[in-house]
Amino acid sequence: MPENSYEVAGVSIERGERAVDLMRSAVERTHGPEVVGAPGGFAGLYALAGYRDPVLATTIDGVGTKVLVAREVGRYYSLGADIVNHCANDVLATGAKPLLFLDYVGTGRLDPDAVALVVRGAAEACEDLGVALVGGETAELPGLYGKGDFEVVGVCVGACERDEVVTGENARPGDAVLGLASSGLHTNGYTLARKVLADAGVSYAETPEGLGKSVGEIYQEPHRAYVREIGALREAVEVQGLAHVTGGGLIGNLPRALGGLGAKLLAGSWKEPAVFRLIRSLGDVPEDEMRRVFNLGVGFCAVVPAEGAQRGLDALRGAECEAWRIGEVVAQAKPGGSVEFA
Repeated sequence: MPENSYEVAGVSIERGERAVDLMRSAVERTHGPEVVGAPGGFAGLYALAGYRDPVLATTIDGVGTKVLVAREVGRYYSLGADIVNHCANDVLATGAKPLLFLDYVGTGRLDPDAVALVVRGAAEACEDLGVALVGGETAELPGLYGKGDFEVVGVCVGACERDEVVTGENARPGDAVLGLASSGLHTNGYTLARKVLADAGVSYAETPEGLGKSVGEIYQEPHRAYVREIGALREAVEVQGLAHVTGGGLIGNLPRALGGLGAKLLAGSWKEPAVFRLIRSLGDVPEDEMRRVFNLGVGFCAVVPAEGAQRGLDALRGAECEAWRIGEVVAQAKPGGSVEFA
């Protein structure tokens, strides 16, 4: 091997090709007739058809320091579902339907098996949601990422008719706020969640009382998607606003669905997963901080007219989603809206 080869410099073309081979069949299973051309092109092609006045919705995000949990535990598969579902929910919050997805995995030294696990997890999540995984990038970047470091990022594109866009501008005081159950931490707050464990000397292998699973399993629970659930809700009742509860919690995300109004939420009106009680108690984290960082059991919110709240809940529960009426829209309290707890 030449002294100044790419391999010696730290980048293996062979490892990259092996990773692609390992994930190829899973990716191809997400392709329907809308995907144009063969896999492996310079860009993914998707035929957008059947819309009168289409609007595209796009989003990009990463799974953040949840990758450090995966590295510590040695399990990577769920990260693919995390990034697909997170991005799909962001598109969904605009009123659009997620249609296609692209992934990026960057690492200091490419492990073909680990990268393939991430992408196969993403492909399975895409297949479950009816989303096409049309492309991606696997980058081996020694010097930029340290040994064992890696990053997972995704891009999702969706579409809807212009008159189906949900902005929150139609929200009115008295409207009901519905909360849809999260599966746990989702992909937010891991820097604090990890610090709390480290400071308390709790390992990922431990199973604290009341959890039922190890901390590692609980921390790696995949981010939940709400595509089918919100589809069922919109068939049952008019929806005025939608919010994906990510970093910033209910306080930071719900106002984005209220058109400048505020919301009053009833604390204790929904079921909080045990992992949040663990973090709160181990780290002595103040309640205000918990509310600003974590979803606390509500992964997505919908604003609907008060008279349609029960129909909405019935539709969500019929779609096998635990949901609650957690509050109501109130007159604007602060510029840009606000969330208060009662």
